[in-house]
Amino acid sequence: MSGRTKQQKGYAMTNEELKMRFSCGEIEAEYENSKWVSLFMQLVFMFVGMYFFWTMLSESTFAGRLDNIAVLFFCLWRIHRQRDIICYAAAKGIIVRRQFMSLSEFYNDQFHEDRNLVFLPYKEIFLISDTWQEIELGHAEDGGIAILPVHLQFLSKKNKQRIIDRIKSEQEKNDEDEYAG
Repeated sequence: MSGRTKQQKGYAMTNEELKMRFSCGEIEAEYENSKWVSLFMQLVFMFVGMYFFWTMLSESTFAGRLDNIAVLFFCLWRIHRQRDIICYAAAKGIIVRRQFMSLSEFYNDQFHEDRNLVFLPYKEIFLISDTWQEIELGHAEDGGIAILPVHLQFLSKKNKQRIIDRIKSEQEKNDEDEYAG
């Protein structure tokens, strides 16, 4: 665990700030998108940025260059953000980046990364979908299942398995505590 600071990789919250905001206990692991997916997306944004930079050079007026400049800055920003942490495993649950559902949420996700973070206690996690784009929360027997759209589909297989193992072990511990108590 690295305990990243605000200056490192443009990250918005330190582990201490996460612990205080979510009351989740110690942050034990951080997960980001697969290195191959991140590299691929950085290359895509680089080529798109290069194309718009090249087309910007042929524009004769500053006003004609503005849209190209905007796309170029967006591409640079996305290249920078590709290695953001999208999931944390903490002592009491996981903290995940929620999928944005509107343009305003997309904006918040770009400039205020911490606003889309959600804490999920281990005991409330019912199922992670096969696509890793949704987490079902609640208890089926109580009739209270809620679906949370998340950004976990690009985690490496190894990290997905670590998250599943962590959730299972904490839920088993929780079940043993309930039977003992």
